[in-house]
Amino acid sequence: METRRRLEETVRMRLMSDVPLGMFLSGGVDSSAIAALIKRDASGPVKTFAVGYEEARFSELSYAAQVARTLGTEHHEITVGMDQFFDHLPELIWHEDKPITWPSSVSLYFVSKLAAEQVKVVLTGEGSDELFGGYERYRWNMLNQKYARMYSALPGGLRAWIRNRIAGTKLLQASARRKISHTFIGRDSGVESLFLDNFYCAFSESELNSLLQDGGSMYDNYLSYWNSREDAPLLPRMLYADQKTYLVELLMKQDRMSMACSIESRVPFLDHHFLEFAMSIPDHLKIRGGTQKYVLKKAVADLLPPEIIHRKKMGFPTPLRQWLMEPRAETLLNRLQKRDGLLAAYLDRGELDRLIQQHRTGLIDATDRLWRLLNLQTWGDVFLSGARGRGIPSSQAAPSRA
Repeated sequence: METRRRLEETVRMRLMSDVPLGMFLSGGVDSSAIAALIKRDASGPVKTFAVGYEEARFSELSYAAQVARTLGTEHHEITVGMDQFFDHLPELIWHEDKPITWPSSVSLYFVSKLAAEQVKVVLTGEGSDELFGGYERYRWNMLNQKYARMYSALPGGLRAWIRNRIAGTKLLQASARRKISHTFIGRDSGVESLFLDNFYCAFSESELNSLLQDGGSMYDNYLSYWNSREDAPLLPRMLYADQKTYLVELLMKQDRMSMACSIESRVPFLDHHFLEFAMSIPDHLKIRGGTQKYVLKKAVADLLPPEIIHRKKMGFPTPLRQWLMEPRAETLLNRLQKRDGLLAAYLDRGELDRLIQQHRTGLIDATDRLWRLLNLQTWGDVFLSGARGRGIPSSQAAPSRA
């Protein structure tokens, strides 16, 4: 099929190198397919590199190891713990030159450091999700939008009553209430609430305005691309806006963390000819029923085990919530309340204290919000006060290797 032929071509082009070359392997379909194609074309051993956490349920190391065994690659792993993760945060904020948005930046640094011991160039699977509809938020937003149109036929007052009753009822478990809050029942039908607040932002726009002493709009950049495709169907519209915003952030992260370790990363899926081809593929071949990246999975089905092709996407999770609930996270949370820190000048102290207290007591899960605030505070320490390591847990132990 044409998708397979073009993928083989773009991978082959990126194997040209005068220095040792390897592959970042997560065990997902994207990186695994590229690794399989490298293995078919390589004349010598293929080196693959993976990163995970000591907390097994947040780690994809077992999947990466399975793929490596199947393909016969020379596989290397690194495991990151809480102390190593936070101890390196100031240094990595310095490399990104801004607060780190996604925790996976830290893990990417560790696997880049591991790879740099043996290779100078790595291939990665970045970009596939934004071309073929791989993120679950695409499918959920399509369902939400479909049912929101029908639900909007109910009077606004009745919809508000239902939302408030669900939020306040004790008949539903907290997890069920949280899930409903992410549907058309718990959200307004506009793109800001139903899609952006729902899937992208740690703070909703209303939460941010209550926390900031001087709030403002945070969606203008995304909406400029979203609104430029008003006549497009929903899936291509989401993909286009993500390619112009979300993917840019991911590629910046990929570049900064790999270059911090003096290695070059290459992204076969984002070859401009392959990208143009992918954007011409009909929507029903990208998401078919409950299967996302349908056409890509069909194209590489003979290269990988079915359980790798069809496994649920993990999206490189990080055990932040578990870490921030541990007693040793107290130092991190206390840093947010420093009177001489960056946050003190911009945030409402009462709202910040309330957020921290609710998280500490388990009343809410504020993991994403606390992560963003911690990064902003640390960025201020690094670039404004120069106190790069102050208050960050430290450990002399190095991450374990296998």
